[in-house]
Amino acid sequence: MGSWTVAHCKCCTLPSVQTLAAMQLRDDIKPETKKWLISILEAPKKDGGAHILVHPGEDDEGNLLLLSATLCSLLQATELLGLAKPDRQGSMRAFSYHHRSNFLNSDNKDLFLTLSEQQFLIKHEVESATVLQETGLPGHPEQRLHPGQHIVDSLQKWGIIVKIYPIHDKEQLNILKKRWYTKLSLTSQPIDAIRAYFGEPVALYFCFLGYFTGSLIPMALLSFACAFFLDSLDKYIFFAVFNVIWSTFTMKLWKRCSSAKAYFWGTLHLKSYFETSRAQYWGPLTEHPITGRWEPYYPQWKQKLRILFVSAPSVCIFLGLAVDGMVMFLYWEKWTQGWYKRSTSKFTIIGLYLPSICHTLYMEILNAVYKRAAISLTEWENHRAESSFQNHLTIKVLVFRFVNCFGLLFYITFFLQDLQFLKKRLTSLLIVSQAINQFNESLLPYLQQRVKLKSGFFTKTDVNKYPFVDEVVSEGDMLANPGLFDEYMELFVQFGYVSLFSSVYPLTAALLILNNITEIRTDAFKLCQLLQKPFPHPAANIGVWQIAFEMLGFLSVITNCFLIGISPEIKALCQTLEVRPEEVMLWILVAEHLLIILKCIVAFAICDQPRWLQLRVMQMEYHSWKALKQTSRQDIKKLLST
Repeated sequence: MGSWTVAHCKCCTLPSVQTLAAMQLRDDIKPETKKWLISILEAPKKDGGAHILVHPGEDDEGNLLLLSATLCSLLQATELLGLAKPDRQGSMRAFSYHHRSNFLNSDNKDLFLTLSEQQFLIKHEVESATVLQETGLPGHPEQRLHPGQHIVDSLQKWGIIVKIYPIHDKEQLNILKKRWYTKLSLTSQPIDAIRAYFGEPVALYFCFLGYFTGSLIPMALLSFACAFFLDSLDKYIFFAVFNVIWSTFTMKLWKRCSSAKAYFWGTLHLKSYFETSRAQYWGPLTEHPITGRWEPYYPQWKQKLRILFVSAPSVCIFLGLAVDGMVMFLYWEKWTQGWYKRSTSKFTIIGLYLPSICHTLYMEILNAVYKRAAISLTEWENHRAESSFQNHLTIKVLVFRFVNCFGLLFYITFFLQDLQFLKKRLTSLLIVSQAINQFNESLLPYLQQRVKLKSGFFTKTDVNKYPFVDEVVSEGDMLANPGLFDEYMELFVQFGYVSLFSSVYPLTAALLILNNITEIRTDAFKLCQLLQKPFPHPAANIGVWQIAFEMLGFLSVITNCFLIGISPEIKALCQTLEVRPEEVMLWILVAEHLLIILKCIVAFAICDQPRWLQLRVMQMEYHSWKALKQTSRQDIKKLLST
């Protein structure tokens, strides 16, 4: 069995090396190709290498590489990417490698950097390895590497590198599972420990899930209070106004919460760096006009043609299928109502909910099929950067989910104006959707876990019986982590139900609380037990989802005002006072504008960052400017002395 490559820095020599990630190569990898790749990964940065530690796995001819890094390499990457760390005075400052003695625990890798940060940094270092001069690939002379070309990206496109994945730390994972699974309180989630192990995106998701679920508690309590202490008219008006204010406060306070988290995690102000091409990006190799690297190039006008003439029509076809499902449901519902009135059997009441249940199942199936189609379409559009790929995919799915999940509810509200029908439909959506979700989140993972245990994966005997390399291989065989897109989409739909229509069905908040308490545990179970550990990356907020939730908040003003206007109590009051429908609509518009103004005032009054955080950020920027000024002076003195 081979050994780790030698650290270039003597101060980083350690008696043992912790494996941070693994690189799986193709099964028929040639020994000369593997040796060349190891030499590139361990080479210094000035030679185009990644400057990391590499272990050849079980032998030099195997298809696995174990990856780690020295403290100096990780610290230099920390400065390059602009991560902030606490100094000896306790303030967060952008890390400087030359002034590392001013930062707490900078001489201890495990105390200074979390496991997730180490794995993110080593991934960045591996992907930054470049070719300095044109060369052929050893063992594959038909493949040529050009100056400036990213080596790992090229080898992934050629199928030589199959996957790169981070490695679990069993001891840390077991401690995290004990703290995460056993408690049912929303506020007891070990968010900082989750962030340290899985990274900021995962921690922000679970933090937002717990925060959103906790914010539903006042609404659930209010719904019960309104049912006992307010009449029907006051209940509609009070609950609708509360929905509008609730959505504003919820998202603004979450923004403050996430900003505070990002500050202490050192990701509030990250350096922006040039995004490399995705491994799936294809096209003829050309010299990039900005970086000078040889990269695949695909003209933007061709990409826009694909979006305009293929992706957009495909999305419209799926939207048509969603609308067809709504039309069929409405016809079936009308026929069922007539059949119920004509029937004399006591069991016909069960048939009243059959159209809603079937349409909800149809929606869920269509959502799943469309998600796969959207991923394929976005891949086919050939986006260079990962951010562009994710933005186009998010827009596609958001547009479809909005129409598929809320379209029928809007039709019932604004055209049919039938609150009883709306309540019935919302009840069916919440109950059936949650039943499907709990099956996918609870029962299905449990069955998968049982199958894995019977196959011999991740049992206590396996850990003692097989060597460490076999554990690494078994982690690579686990299901790939699909990311957090579906989880955020589920919360987006929940937020829509509760902010847009819960005034009609106040039990919405209570049902979502019960669902999400289970959701936290099942998502944690999947992440720790069933899926590959995702490669972490720094994040300061939930990104585009913040905008999506805020847009639903503005839309809730229109929906709730209209629901007040069409309520039976308001209609009866208008008939008593002899108020015409036109006047009612005018008052609805006035109320809508007043609530939008109120919403804007509340949003303006609540700052995105608390005052103490604003002062800390200004202090951090001042220290960064001062350090930059001092470094510039030192560079000038060196130039003058030479």
